Amino acid sequence: MQNNQISIHEQPNKKLNQLEHDELLKQAIHFQNLSKQYHKELIKCEKKIEKLVEKKTRNTPEPKPNDPEYEIPQFVREIADLVKKIRHSFPYGGKEHHFQAALEIELREQGIVVSQEVARLLHYKTQDDTVRQLPHDIRGREDILLPDKKYIIELKQIKTITLDDHRQLLRYMDERKKYNADWGNKTKGLLINFGDIDIEIWYMFYIMDRPQRIKIYQLPILHLNDFSDAWSIE
Repeated sequence: MQNNQISIHEQPNKKLNQLEHDELLKQAIHFQNLSKQYHKELIKCEKKIEKLVEKKTRNTPEPKPNDPEYEIPQFVREIADLVKKIRHSFPYGGKEHHFQAALEIELREQGIVVSQEVARLLHYKTQDDTVRQLPHDIRGREDILLPDKKYIIELKQIKTITLDDHRQLLRYMDERKKYNADWGNKTKGLLINFGDIDIEIWYMFYIMDRPQRIKIYQLPILHLNDFSDAWSIE
């Protein structure tokens, strides 16, 4: 009888303990979710800071060395003039492939051999210096290739060029340089942005196996009001 009375008195305590356990579990899950949320926000903030630093770095490149090796080829200047002409021919904007098609037409009309959207298998050198092709059909895709001139042209139609865009073209150039015997340090690249804010062009080439990047052109595009009138009803 006494044992039964004890178990009856202990029952509310068991419920209370269970309630405390459930409440603690809920609190733990709540704080775990908060932790995940704060972690995501922290990553976002870190990326924003990284982009701000990157933008500052990108906007303040070192002046071009006063050396003949760094002179901009006449061909690159001609491409820059074509890019300006093409972008102004699309005053209301366009997609990347619109600008690409126009540039291909202009280049072919000059008798330049042009290949577009070239899917290229990528390679990797192992520790014993054996060159292997990456499996799983891993490829890079070169927007415009000028094989006779050994130029790779990477096109963008974005708000602003980032260092990731630079890395993309340098990756393609590195692949050609290393694994096309006739390219080597003759490999060159152009990174062109037919942007919403401005036109931006970078010229890339090699000196002593080290890639060089020179911003040769950046100019705001004309405003929409230059091509159309806008009114409001007050």
